[in-house]
Amino acid sequence: MVRAMRAMAVIVAAVLVLTGCIDQDPYPLPKGPPGQSAFHAVALGEPVAEAVVFIEARRGQRVEIISAEPIGLFEGASVELYASPLVADADGGGVVGDERVELAGMVIGDVVDASAEPPENQLAIVAEVTASEPGRYVLSAIHLTYRINGAPQRDGEGIDVVVTVCADDPAPAVCDDDPGG
Repeated sequence: MVRAMRAMAVIVAAVLVLTGCIDQDPYPLPKGPPGQSAFHAVALGEPVAEAVVFIEARRGQRVEIISAEPIGLFEGASVELYASPLVADADGGGVVGDERVELAGMVIGDVVDASAEPPENQLAIVAEVTASEPGRYVLSAIHLTYRINGAPQRDGEGIDVVVTVCADDPAPAVCDDDPGG
């Protein structure tokens, strides 16, 4: 009995050590904390669109987005999420294109080509925030439910750009990182 318990303890310790040493890939969500913040001062009812997550399509990976939900403070505002392919600008950098497709049910490879060179192999999750009441609204993460290569569904949260929208009638003069305005 004692030997069995020691053996089990060794196995559990080995599993904990191995899982702690493995760097899990959160694909398709970003790895690490948000890299940027965006602030928008708008009038009530004026939509704000901002790319909040950037995904690079990978060869041999079929990623299906089952659902997507915004995370943050939104009472008094609506948030719609879309996918939009990145396109090359005159300088060769990536900009979010005008094309928007519904995110839920989308397959990344149907929107962008994984074999293309950046930025054509990338897409952005675009959040469109529209305030109906005065206030400060913050999109702090996106919760995705997705499936990779037909495997069981996964859940994850992440964001590349945190978005703050300050709305009033008329539009406020500024919207910055100072909660006081």
